[in-house]
Amino acid sequence: MSMWLYDDLREMEDFQLYQKEVRRLEREYLEIRILLRDAEQDYGKDPESEYLKAKVNYLRKRLKDLESQGARLAADHPPEISLFAPPHG
Repeated sequence: MSMWLYDDLREMEDFQLYQKEVRRLEREYLEIRILLRDAEQDYGKDPESEYLKAKVNYLRKRLKDLESQGARLAADHPPEISLFAPPHG
């Protein structure tokens, strides 16, 4: 890290590209969770429907794939809490 802003511009660009990718992944994850919630409700109302069963299975598979790309998406607690929060006890 240098002391001049113009020396750090390349690092800032890389970080901004990383942020955009993480936001895209989080947005897609949220959209799929909402679609899965709605599909599971519809499937609960009509358990005979093969279409809804296939839709739920497909969305669950997509969700698992996204969770494998970004493990923090499926974590119970965000890693930021353990990094910056004071220890308990």
